[in-house]
Amino acid sequence: MKDDNVLEGWEEKDQANLDKKSARRMVWRTRLSIGFTVIRTILLIFLIYIAYMIPVGMYYDMSGKQAEFDRLVTTLVETRYSGVEVNHRYSAHAEINSFLTQSTTLKLYRNVGEWDVVIGEVQAEKHLFGKVSYSLNFDEKYLYENKVRNFAIPPKILGRESSNAESGSKEHLRKQLTKIDEGHVAQAQFSVKTPMKSRALLDKLEAYDIQVYRMPVYGGELTEFETSSHGSGQLTFVQSLLLRPQITYDDKNRHSSSVSPLNKVTIEQSIDQFYEDIKWLTENGNYSGKDIDQKRLKYLRENGIKVYGAVVTGPIREIEKLLDEEQFHQFYLGGVEVWNWYEN
Repeated sequence: MKDDNVLEGWEEKDQANLDKKSARRMVWRTRLSIGFTVIRTILLIFLIYIAYMIPVGMYYDMSGKQAEFDRLVTTLVETRYSGVEVNHRYSAHAEINSFLTQSTTLKLYRNVGEWDVVIGEVQAEKHLFGKVSYSLNFDEKYLYENKVRNFAIPPKILGRESSNAESGSKEHLRKQLTKIDEGHVAQAQFSVKTPMKSRALLDKLEAYDIQVYRMPVYGGELTEFETSSHGSGQLTFVQSLLLRPQITYDDKNRHSSSVSPLNKVTIEQSIDQFYEDIKWLTENGNYSGKDIDQKRLKYLRENGIKVYGAVVTGPIREIEKLLDEEQFHQFYLGGVEVWNWYEN
């Protein structure tokens, strides 16, 4: 009986073709196997991430940490940058990622007449063991526009003589306002040559049909401790703490209530809340300038609150009248809008 050799008659090239086909099938099976393994791994990582982030997000919200970060950023901005308000009242904006880095983006606006005019946004971030960092990004309308200006410390505080000469900023603003008709409202800020009690400044401003939204508070800068400053002639400017209308929060750091603007009825509550705000910042925040705020708070508790300027809004003609006040100087215009004012 002859051997039954099924491979008899095959040529070597036929065997080579078969080996190549088998190799290709093996390669594709390997690729598919690796691909499915990668997909399963990615899905597993994604499920683990979801399982991790859901409780983290729930805790971040329910514990009040989310609202706390928004409150922290809002308070830092509104107690330092004149004429700038933060839109934070109606919902929490802060987020947290898998590395426990917190971030938030909040709208910025100005009070111009009765309108809240959006001017940009603040972006803030805090790593788990880092300090809060934030930047104010303004909508630029003009090149090299300075959106925020500091107030001039009264020379008397620094042991200098006060000048009675008209400031260039006052005359410049006077020329601007005379060209604007009565159908407009404006926001403006000015410094005061002599420090005074907040109620005394409100008494002086009561004669004008305006609303007051900020007052710079002297906290011992340059006399009790050093801080960054810049000068212009005999005047020295610093970024001071600002007294704002009272804003209260609940035990979860969510916005509870607010009064606006500053007036004789709201001033005492606003001062009490100012102390609470700075105390809360220094106890709960980790930010640049915290040590200076602690020194300011100590100085204010020992010496009380004295203000040396204001941010106001009202009809153009009322803003123009303020220029005739001898004690007011270093005027700057924050914004102008068409008429939107509830007349008394």
